[in-house]
Amino acid sequence: MVVNTTSIIVAIKGANDLEEDGYIIQIGNGASVETVRNLAAEKLHLVGPTADIVLEDMEGNPLNEIDKIRSQKVVYLNPKDTIKTVIPGPTKLPYIGNLYEMMPDMNAAFLRFFEKYGPVVDVNIIGNRVIATCDPEVAELFVKENEYFTKKIKAALKEIKLFAGQGLFTTDTSDPDWKLAHKLLMPAFSPRAIKVYQKEMGIIAQDTIRIFEQYKPDEKVDILHWTTNLTFETIGKIGFGYEFGLLEKREAPPHPFIEAMAYCLKQSIARFLQAQFIKSLPLEMNRRYDREVKLMHTIVDEVIKERKQSKDANDIEKDLLGFMLNARDEHHQGLSDENIRDQVVTFLIAGHDTTANTLAWFLYEISRQPDIEAKILQEIANVGITHTDLPCSEQISKLKYIHMCLKETLRMHPPVRALGKYCQQDCIIPGGYKIEAGTSVSVQLYGLHMNPKVYPDPYRFDPERWTPEEEQKRSKAAWLPFSTGPRACIGMAFALQEAKTVIAMLLNRFKFCYDGPPVKYDPKQPTTKPVDLFMTIHDRTDFPESSINPEAYKPKESTGLAKKMPKLSQSIEMATLKLPPITFLYGTQTGTSQDYASVLSNQARQFGFKNITLTDMDKWKVLKAGRYEGPTGVNEDRELVVVCTATYNGMPPDNAEKFDKFLDKSDTQGNEKILHGLQYAVFGIGNKNWRTYQHFPIKVDSRLDDLGADRFFISGKGDTDGDIDSDFNEWSAHFWSHTLSHYGLAISKDTSIVPSSSVNNEATQAAVVHYVSPKDTEKWELGFNNRNGTHNAIVIENKELQQGDSGRSTRDIRIDVSKLNPVGDNDLLYLPGDHLEVMPENDPDIVEAVALGFGMILDSVFEIDQSSIVGLSPRSLAATIKGTCTIRNALTCYADLLSPPSRRILGYFAAQLHKIAPETAKVFDSLTMPDVNNKDQYPEFTKKYRTLLDLQRGFPQVQKIEIGQFMAAVGVMQPRRYSIASSPHLFPKEAHLAVGVVDDVVNGKHYPGLASSFLAHQVPGESKAVLRANFKSSKGVFEMPPDAETPIIMISAGTGIAPFRGFLQERAYQHKHASGPVGECLVFFGCRREDQDRIYGDEFDEYVKEGVISGLHVAYSRQIPPSARKYVQHQVLANANEIWRMMVPLDKSKKPAVVYICGSGAMSRDVRTTFRSMAISFGAAKDEEEADKFIQKLIQSRQYNEDVWG
Repeated sequence: MVVNTTSIIVAIKGANDLEEDGYIIQIGNGASVETVRNLAAEKLHLVGPTADIVLEDMEGNPLNEIDKIRSQKVVYLNPKDTIKTVIPGPTKLPYIGNLYEMMPDMNAAFLRFFEKYGPVVDVNIIGNRVIATCDPEVAELFVKENEYFTKKIKAALKEIKLFAGQGLFTTDTSDPDWKLAHKLLMPAFSPRAIKVYQKEMGIIAQDTIRIFEQYKPDEKVDILHWTTNLTFETIGKIGFGYEFGLLEKREAPPHPFIEAMAYCLKQSIARFLQAQFIKSLPLEMNRRYDREVKLMHTIVDEVIKERKQSKDANDIEKDLLGFMLNARDEHHQGLSDENIRDQVVTFLIAGHDTTANTLAWFLYEISRQPDIEAKILQEIANVGITHTDLPCSEQISKLKYIHMCLKETLRMHPPVRALGKYCQQDCIIPGGYKIEAGTSVSVQLYGLHMNPKVYPDPYRFDPERWTPEEEQKRSKAAWLPFSTGPRACIGMAFALQEAKTVIAMLLNRFKFCYDGPPVKYDPKQPTTKPVDLFMTIHDRTDFPESSINPEAYKPKESTGLAKKMPKLSQSIEMATLKLPPITFLYGTQTGTSQDYASVLSNQARQFGFKNITLTDMDKWKVLKAGRYEGPTGVNEDRELVVVCTATYNGMPPDNAEKFDKFLDKSDTQGNEKILHGLQYAVFGIGNKNWRTYQHFPIKVDSRLDDLGADRFFISGKGDTDGDIDSDFNEWSAHFWSHTLSHYGLAISKDTSIVPSSSVNNEATQAAVVHYVSPKDTEKWELGFNNRNGTHNAIVIENKELQQGDSGRSTRDIRIDVSKLNPVGDNDLLYLPGDHLEVMPENDPDIVEAVALGFGMILDSVFEIDQSSIVGLSPRSLAATIKGTCTIRNALTCYADLLSPPSRRILGYFAAQLHKIAPETAKVFDSLTMPDVNNKDQYPEFTKKYRTLLDLQRGFPQVQKIEIGQFMAAVGVMQPRRYSIASSPHLFPKEAHLAVGVVDDVVNGKHYPGLASSFLAHQVPGESKAVLRANFKSSKGVFEMPPDAETPIIMISAGTGIAPFRGFLQERAYQHKHASGPVGECLVFFGCRREDQDRIYGDEFDEYVKEGVISGLHVAYSRQIPPSARKYVQHQVLANANEIWRMMVPLDKSKKPAVVYICGSGAMSRDVRTTFRSMAISFGAAKDEEEADKFIQKLIQSRQYNEDVWG
């Protein structure tokens, strides 16, 4: 392929010296405006989102077309925020900087600074400059390990490094010691490993209880002292087989190692704040510091020596020390004795101090919150944990509310108060602040966690902030007590399991009381320690009875019968076959792609592949590495990557945006081989009625090839407007046939290569469902409130738009959306052209009928055991419903009851019914795939049985299926998107929808549309008229021109008029408020009859009178007498001259009109055919091929825009 590239200089607007401030980028054949924007932002080190960056020429004119960009020598980037080289902050004094303002409490000082100067501040402490933030958006950039920010040991950590050496916490990310240790030690903290430590954690908690039993109720106990002893013993014994003897008796003396560590940690802050030369003076504090460091190292060296000489020297699974001594990487490289010593010291610091602080703060907080304490006690009782019996890991994992309380404790009292990073390349962060290479940056965790914009009323202890619904509203970087990414705390799971174990057992035995003044932390300590936290300890007398059966939380032996793996027809054993690594990537909006990728990965496992990865596209390891680094030879085990991805309006799914940017590397010279050696195949999902059908999957397939990967198998296409499961089954069968043949695996009749058939092999798995007793009032309340999201919008008006006896219904629905998260600019909730995504609900009568048929009690409350959903479809109810829920809510708000039963559901039901209803199972089996004559009976079957209710009535045997099987088989409903039919300037708190109500009649039976019927039945003023909704931005896809002077041409039919009503309201607003001229509006609309379904007709006629609409052309398909201009494309053709004059004005001073088309896919195709004829007739193209290219050019420059549906 010939790659023609264009060289362009890019610079930030306002740059004076292009030699100094400009950069050259190369753009290739397929580059888009977005490609240029991203490449330029990367070159100019603009970190963060790029969507708001405007590309301009030298005169400041926006560049919105790729051809115009190619014609420029220089392109300027105009970012959203003005570039600032000076970052706000307090005035610095010579030498000491801001030391006086920051002492004695740096946390309090930073809170003052953030309040006064904003979320990013520049401070200096005795020559150490730090850019600090409390903003999650900036924090997320700082904590990432990338080309801009990394961890380098500076400031106070340099002092800790003097005794922690090359430990994980005190070593640069780029240091080979850190990379090796991190790689080797990660498995020691895996979920499997953590479970092994559970018993010892419980024993040490019991040792602590025996100590506390020696205190009288009126004795004040130093809680931090004992939580420190507890956590020291835990990490010492579990980690290194070393007992400090701190819990042997109440008067146990402090261990010399602990005294030494405490002294050195406290000195680290003092040494950082003092003048550096003081550390070299012959002072006693310096001499003691050196003695204590030597003592710690000597003790640890002796522990390591003893282990190496013991019989357990080679036991890698004995404990963490055994792992350090014996673990090796792929090059057989292990940790040196000196590095092991440093890691032991590091884990002793991190493994005791932070957890000890958290436990102490936790007990303090709940002593002041009796309601919260009561909920905690009830949860402990329900799980069945006592102080006399050692809890199992399954019980600890069920302590959900305690987990929420711990997260809130860590928010209010983060053990480490700052995350320090290092800027290794000049960059510009959100807010426009320029940070130079070599600058230290910091996320101030206390400021971040107390940011009132993120956490309202931040000083209130509120565990409800940590419900899944609340957490989803916040940035993932809004809570960072364990940091995140590669530098995240390796022992987080260990610490949380230890804390939950200790809390549950202590609170079962004791009540902890505090009656003093509010407890403060010690700012002189490197971690957040409570000062003078003395509590009294009392026997627990108010421990509640369990409101459920605690046995439900204890581990059960599996009773399922494992199916044997079918033998291959060849005599080759799987263990002897050398199969390559295989990776399944998915990009999804609704879960379908993830489901298909999961099915393929399960099949791969059945066929004998061992090294299998299943992950979303943005988490592909190659994105981080920047290139494929595996084997490349023809006879080597080259990795095979299978991509299953959807597309929306031609754009990548949310979890494939980084992958999409990676693909754009093909536009840059030098990247033609970065995926050399990789093999791939793609299965795409889309809707054929959309112009952008398969747009992104095609891009993936093409660009992977451009980047040097080898296409292993032809791409597949699944059409959601048709039988997509059939499309997937057919492609999968051919794919596996090719794959197994390629690797020498024969196919036997017992080994199905068709996914819908292999479903029967896995469908014996059912979700484990626990019913909740009404006595557990908290869980019952949560269950009744679990409605698949929060009701956040209210229907305030609902009226009919059609007139006369049309026999159809279109509703004008006005919704109060003031509580939704905005997606608009300049404080607007939304922009014209945006969508409102509505989550529908099933009709109560249908819900009741399904429930009665399956023998379900609607108002019973259940909970799905999350460990039982592994391997189930991500689209299933079981995989989607989190927490407790009522049957009514599950069937009303989650279950897809009105879609045709999928092949997967039928296959699942068949597997469940083979023993109890074999005839029905046989019928269902025949529907999962075509028969031996390649005849597919499924399409005809779903014409008769269109819904789950039809299936239930036609085959009563399915009602024998149990609740767990039902939850595993039935899919979850998907939200519906509607174009917003209003302007935010005229209706700032409302969104209007034009909803065509679907009511299909088949054999005299009505089949209502799920979402449209749900919306149509909303009665304003009733408590039920509430919705679960979200805005979905159409920015860059279907948005009005930024310049009000630009003319627009709007073409639609039926409810496709909706966004144009919003456009026209916006233009009416611009006529009244714009400072300059406002462009013409030409409207084409198609409906059946003027007296029936010309919706919004009066409003549009009024816009004509006011001059907002310059031309209104309506086509009536069923008017009497009939007109030649029957459909909207006929009106377009009849007015082609006027349209062309606006699109390609002869007067170059006039702006070309932008065309918008909204409606069904069939209508949009007919309109495009008309525009193709116009291009030929007006000389812009010689033939249809050239006309297509002409229209494609208009699309790329956003002069021709479509929003279509099936």
